[in-house]
Amino acid sequence: MTTDVAEKAKTVTIVVNGTPHDVPKKDELTYAEVVTLAYPEYPQHPEVTYSVTYTRGHGNKPEGILVPGGSVKVKEGMAFNVIRTGQS
Repeated sequence: MTTDVAEKAKTVTIVVNGTPHDVPKKDELTYAEVVTLAYPEYPQHPEVTYSVTYTRGHGNKPEGILVPGGSVKVKEGMAFNVIRTGQS
C-alpha cells in the first residue's frame, strides 16, 4: 500500500477539456504536453495550432494563456481548455 501512496505523491491530477489526467509532479508542463493530452495525434500534425487557456494555477498567475513553445508551473487541480484553431 505504501507504494501506491509513494506513486501518487509523484503525480498531480490536472483536468484537460474536462478529463482528469495524472501527470508527473514536476516544475512545469509545456504547451506540447498539454495539447498532446487533449489531442494525442498532435505530434504527428504540428501544422495544426491550438488555443490553450488555463485556470486554477499558482497564486501569482492563477489563469492565463499557454502559447506554443511556452510552459506553465503545474499545480494539483489545474484546469486546461484546449481548442483546435486551425492550421498555421
